[in-house]
Amino acid sequence: MDNVRLLLIEDDLVDQMAFKRLVANGELPSDCEIAGSVALARDILSRNTPDVIISDYLLGDGTAFDILDLHIDCPVIITTGAGDEEVAVKAIKAGAYDYLIKDAAQNYLKILPVTIEKAIRQKRNEERHRFLSGREYEEALLAGGLGFEETMRLIARAADAESPVLLTGETGTGKSRAAKAIHYGSRVRTMPFMGINCAALPENLIEAELFGYRRGSFTGAVADRKGIFELAEGGTLFLDEIGEMPLHLQSKLLGVLEDKQVRRIGDESARHVNVRIIAATGVDVEHSLGRTFRKDIFYRLSVIRIHMPPLRERRADIPELCKFVLREIAEGRDVRLPDSEVAKLVSYEWPGNIRELKNVLERAVILQGRDLRPSTLLGSPALVCGPSGPARSKGQIPTLAEIEKNHIRQSLEIMSRNVTQTAKALGISLSTLKRKIKEYGLK
Repeated sequence: MDNVRLLLIEDDLVDQMAFKRLVANGELPSDCEIAGSVALARDILSRNTPDVIISDYLLGDGTAFDILDLHIDCPVIITTGAGDEEVAVKAIKAGAYDYLIKDAAQNYLKILPVTIEKAIRQKRNEERHRFLSGREYEEALLAGGLGFEETMRLIARAADAESPVLLTGETGTGKSRAAKAIHYGSRVRTMPFMGINCAALPENLIEAELFGYRRGSFTGAVADRKGIFELAEGGTLFLDEIGEMPLHLQSKLLGVLEDKQVRRIGDESARHVNVRIIAATGVDVEHSLGRTFRKDIFYRLSVIRIHMPPLRERRADIPELCKFVLREIAEGRDVRLPDSEVAKLVSYEWPGNIRELKNVLERAVILQGRDLRPSTLLGSPALVCGPSGPARSKGQIPTLAEIEKNHIRQSLEIMSRNVTQTAKALGISLSTLKRKIKEYGLK
């Protein structure tokens, strides 16, 4: 479990110390963060996703169900001193991987490492299964466009190579899925696939996330921590929105690509890393060269360059995509998508590409029942309940602020919460969008 990240959510200092002893003895991975509250855990999880979460059931400001409600894509193991069978059943139904009872002799700590290892193994098996089952998805993508068929050939060739790959294309075109297809189709498919969104982290955190840090190197660095390069050792590192990475960090990244060494913040010695880099960007690369995108890093990354075409250039694929998405989200329910609706979807521009198509169809299944009319949801704010929703009596006209809030929320959803791309789509500055997100309490 050398390349595993753990998050322990525990407010009891004695239990925290017991957990730290397991880490110190090498029974658990050294890359472990500890949060003493639900609030702190949420802050950590907003910045990165661990491989496994171990959470106490009762916490000072909430319970483990508050963590499960976040729907983080990793196993959650719940520990508790109260052997309540009803709570255990409820936790498993809510998505917990396992439920361990704390005992006076702390015997649960003896089985915790095994439980964590099993959880990691299951998660990686599920990821491989999702990739293999995604063949049907790839066939749907190939259905109508010879241009995309050539893209898929490039993805297959990239999987057989070990060179860096640069994926370009608008948001929602499937760049992250292409990166996973390359990894799981390669010879290192059983090794870690790690990803980081360079646009989602503040500048002062990107370097620490990429390269790690030594204890005491800055305020808050209470323990040594590996960066994502070391965590991806032997596998693939996916750098999403590489065009948003600050120029000085692009320079450091170039050094890693050339020397295959990383130096943690505050460390005097460098460490060898063997990682394949796949990068993605939604910006116009040629237009950005020399300004927000260094030319040397561009040429180093684009040994293999794959462009993911927007959905509006592959309209013939939309009927097959709709069939696949509906099979995936309807979960056996009898839903119908009339040909007239399909024709309207084909003629739509899809600024959010495949991601927007999936969101619209999913919303239609939830709101419209059997006979779907997704065209009525195109380009409109998501339907909500309460005073800002569509069902209003006379005199309950929505305020401009309500309309703006709903429009920003939907735009963020379409752009996969990429604030830079959302600001461009809305025609406002990034600082204005961030101010409005804070003002309206959006996340």
